[in-house]
Amino acid sequence: MPTRTNKNLSKAVLIFAFLLLTGLALSGCSGITEPDPTIIPIEIQPTETSPAAKVEIFERYSVVGIARGSFLSVYKDPSADSPIVEQIPSFGTDIKPTGEVHLEGNSSWLLIDHKQTAGWVDLEFLAEQHGALPIDLIILGQQVLESLKTAQYSQLIPLIHPESCLRFSPYQYLNTDNRIICPSDLDIYTSSSEPFAWGQYDGTGKPIDLTFSEYHQEFVYDQDYQKPSVVGFNVEVSSGNSINNIQEIYPDGIMIEYHFPGIDPQYGGMDWRSLRLVFIPDNDQWYLVAIIHGEWTI
Repeated sequence: MPTRTNKNLSKAVLIFAFLLLTGLALSGCSGITEPDPTIIPIEIQPTETSPAAKVEIFERYSVVGIARGSFLSVYKDPSADSPIVEQIPSFGTDIKPTGEVHLEGNSSWLLIDHKQTAGWVDLEFLAEQHGALPIDLIILGQQVLESLKTAQYSQLIPLIHPESCLRFSPYQYLNTDNRIICPSDLDIYTSSSEPFAWGQYDGTGKPIDLTFSEYHQEFVYDQDYQKPSVVGFNVEVSSGNSINNIQEIYPDGIMIEYHFPGIDPQYGGMDWRSLRLVFIPDNDQWYLVAIIHGEWTI
């Protein structure tokens, strides 16, 4: 007859065997294995057509970044190697999207309809459009931008109103601190290395004492406004704490605003920038009277 000790021993052996089998079964089900030191992990790189983010499509667009007298090509397919089906002039507006954005390499292509012709255009040369203006004013705005991009202010002299002259404002609100330069004096300013008073810095109230060249870099062409994200044809497209009092100063004035909603994504749009050009009519001709810089203010 088995003793109590033998019974306990048999029981212990059975429990140990059960636990051993259970442990093996669980380790097999877990799928956890030790890494093989001979295997080197390979980093998966995104393909050229992988979208970094969804591209928002707007109601209508205008052409930007195309030199005056040149054209934006419309292609049959989303590729520059595709046949050209139409060419839109540099002052083209009211371009309507008819499809989604197609990413091909480093380019974003948008299917559009323009004057009953459908095709693909490079989204880099389109800006979200607000408002509308006559073609001659759109071309005049492009002409001013071309001169500002290269800081060729002498080219602006025939475009500046002879009596109202040209106002330079570092911020959206126009005031008596703005420097106003007449056509006959413009060359004196642009060639001078002396600092001039341009107003006060927002927030600190410190004087803006800069040479003309320094002011141009900081408060005129601080972004590539020939290729903005948004264009406002006599419509304010930027927002901020500063009041837009253009109509108070220039009741007959027409404004074109070239706008970037944001420069660096980490700032959430608080680093937006704008350039506003104001024109007034006189004797059936449009004249430039103000160059206004826009940014977020306190």
